[in-house]
Amino acid sequence: MILGLISDPSFIPVTIAFTLVALFAYWQKLNKYIIHLSIVYLAFIIVTAMSYNSFDNDAVADPYIAIEDSTDNNADKNIGLSLENTSPNVIKPEPSTSIIVKEYIPKEENIDDSPKTISVRRLIVCENINFNLRKPIRIRDTFLDTTSKIFCFAGIKNPDKSENISHYWEHNGQSYAKVYMNISISEYFRCWSYITPNDNSAGQWSVSVIDDQNNILEKQEFTIEPYVDKAN
Repeated sequence: MILGLISDPSFIPVTIAFTLVALFAYWQKLNKYIIHLSIVYLAFIIVTAMSYNSFDNDAVADPYIAIEDSTDNNADKNIGLSLENTSPNVIKPEPSTSIIVKEYIPKEENIDDSPKTISVRRLIVCENINFNLRKPIRIRDTFLDTTSKIFCFAGIKNPDKSENISHYWEHNGQSYAKVYMNISISEYFRCWSYITPNDNSAGQWSVSVIDDQNNILEKQEFTIEPYVDKAN
């Protein structure tokens, strides 16, 4: 207890402060305050010493510290920590070696099977888009393979709620690309996607607007022809 009191980090600063205040009170002939200060200092000494005495008793009473393994509720399986127990009458519990891994079960998503109110008001294929006015430019159904880009422009009516759709491009009956997009509530929501033709792009093409239940809302067909240099 005495060693704990002396080793307390606040003991020396408090003692020095008390001594200085007591000397100042004596110098100013304030002897009655010295008694009050002495009572406060004595109370500090007693409380500090008792706290270290309580700590020492707890350490002796519980020389072996253990925590329960959260993966096993068996009381005989604990993980020992911190202190070694040399008493021959105490049996150390064996550490738990079993780990229970819970299987992850993904949360079921609610599938919306209600009838769709989204519809396509306009679906065209063109060479360009006026992005400021959001209007198609040079609408065609036949393009050359030297065309820089071929756009699919769609005007969507979606009165009820936000919906996910895709532009599904096909070349000669084979899947070529699928572009996903989200459509907000609107009477005329304009959206577009494009492909970049090359030397192997000649043939029959189509682009479809498909909802999130894989229903084809609208489909547009077009042709890409190879460029022929008439000068040769």
